[in-house]
Amino acid sequence: MEARPLATPPLDSRWYAAFARQHEPALHATALRLCGNAADARDLVQDTLERGLRNLERFQVGTDGRAWLLTILHRLFIDRCRSRTREPRANVSSEELAERVAAPESEALPAWASISIEQLREVLGQVPEPFREVYRMHCLEGCSYDEIATRLGIAKNTVGTRLVRARRMLRELLAGASARGGEA
Repeated sequence: MEARPLATPPLDSRWYAAFARQHEPALHATALRLCGNAADARDLVQDTLERGLRNLERFQVGTDGRAWLLTILHRLFIDRCRSRTREPRANVSSEELAERVAAPESEALPAWASISIEQLREVLGQVPEPFREVYRMHCLEGCSYDEIATRLGIAKNTVGTRLVRARRMLRELLAGASARGGEA
């Protein structure tokens, strides 16, 4: 009896759609690591899948499809990096550049920058004692998590949790105080 070769699936757009869905998470993870931001990563994955579909006849059934797509993704990424280095630079004289750097546009200060130490102390008094004490020791005295844990006799993780909660409470209280101050 003669052994028949396994039937290979037809390499068409329906097959490719399932194939792409299977490998898309790995492509996204790699693209995000390479690009550093989600928007560029999505574009890179989209271009990878598009190029893979256009070159589907080059894919050899039985080989590692994920590796094939990741190779396409890496090559596209390298091509993008190279094209960015070849893009013409803006024609700006050194004098114009010096003016722009020396006189940056003023930015509005964030709301927390206008809070006085008196306002902070007043609002800190409204924070429950365990949270207030951890906040005071860490932010005002400069104690480390280990020092606070030792002095208060609590776990280091508890110090971190209380600090996060104290900051959240302070943020809410200070936001309320600034809103009331703006109404007067």
